[in-house]
Amino acid sequence: MKCILLNSPIYRERSDIKEDYLPPLGLGYIATTLEESGIDVDIVDCVKEHLGINEIFELLEKQTPDFVGMNIFTQNFETVKEIVERCPIKTTVIIGGQAVKCIYNEILQWNVSNELEIVIGEGEFLLPALINKSCSELPIANVEQKRVYKVNKDSFYFPNDLDSVLLNRKLLKENKIINHYGQKEAAIITSRGCMYNCAFCGGAHNLNKDVTIRYRSILNIENEIREIIKADADIGSIRVLDDLFLRDKESINNACLLFEKFNKMSWRGMAHVLTFVGNLELIPKLKESGCRELFIGIESGSEHIRRKINKPGKIEQVIEVISAILVSGIDIKGYFMFGFPSETTEDADKTFLLASRIKDIAVKVDGNFRSSVFQFRPYHGTQLYNEIVQNGQEILSIKSNENLNIINGRSQFNFQSGNYSEIDDAVLDDYILKTQNISEVANV
Repeated sequence: MKCILLNSPIYRERSDIKEDYLPPLGLGYIATTLEESGIDVDIVDCVKEHLGINEIFELLEKQTPDFVGMNIFTQNFETVKEIVERCPIKTTVIIGGQAVKCIYNEILQWNVSNELEIVIGEGEFLLPALINKSCSELPIANVEQKRVYKVNKDSFYFPNDLDSVLLNRKLLKENKIINHYGQKEAAIITSRGCMYNCAFCGGAHNLNKDVTIRYRSILNIENEIREIIKADADIGSIRVLDDLFLRDKESINNACLLFEKFNKMSWRGMAHVLTFVGNLELIPKLKESGCRELFIGIESGSEHIRRKINKPGKIEQVIEVISAILVSGIDIKGYFMFGFPSETTEDADKTFLLASRIKDIAVKVDGNFRSSVFQFRPYHGTQLYNEIVQNGQEILSIKSNENLNIINGRSQFNFQSGNYSEIDDAVLDDYILKTQNISEVANV
């Protein structure tokens, strides 16, 4: 059996835009279990390769795989639909991704001639069973030749023990990724699930109570890092791509102990402000362990908006924690978002002023600060998406906001599907641009 896994394209047509890139680790985990099950598998990264629909069709016609798996998300919903409906070969298509649990009924209505397997949840263990026709669980929905399977904590195919889920990085065919410090960098994932309830996020805990939060053991993470270094001695940095690696005092200490073993390497990770409230004394230890930069979702400087989007932590705590991190010499990348429902220019002013204040702090200390700014767009199944629909508002199709593309290197993030705030479109664009321009470095 031949299976091609597509990291589905952002753009409908081929684009040679050179922008930041992260490897599709999720597809890598799936490909690894497929390979272990004796299935001939290949990952085609349409994002990295800048492939559009026509190039994908040419590839499929050339390789004629028995199965084609691909991810789908709100931003590329229409593009993936076109790929599936117009697929030029006879094959079985498998679709997965976080958004699927909220849109599978729509997918069931697609005009598809091929067999279509729709997967809700994590697919590492389910996909080999589907391809080998040994699946022991029945679909939760079935329309003609289209079937929906659900993997949650009650499923036989749910990956309870993340230490047992392996990743063969050779399948990712990673080109070298150079971070903005000029270091060759590898990315890892250390947990699944989320403890937070951000109203704009499909991974929010209150929307995914049928999935448990799971963590990899420190020893398992250490072994992966050692394998990464063994495979490529030029790796100078590790980037941790999940929010829960740093989540409390114990995890901070564990991170320090882990990376102290790799004293010739730096690392970067994601974190929540609340992680450090009451734990400020541990921040210098993170610096000593090689932590070079932390990514923190600040989102808004308005307490009103923060309550609306379920963002815990007061503004005073944001400033206190970020100041302590910057003083320690660890850099900060802060994520901000404008255009939330009911957001006013007064709210937006507070966000811009918060970003400016953080930048002013960074200028006076050892740590650097850069901002990454987005326009809010409602993702399928999130709390805010559901509220917008319940209020009778139309959610528009996603399209590029060309007014924001004057900033180089960010066109893949400058999409919008309507303005749901109380702010005029042009004014909203201005807030996004001037907050992004607080940074001298625009990398995402």
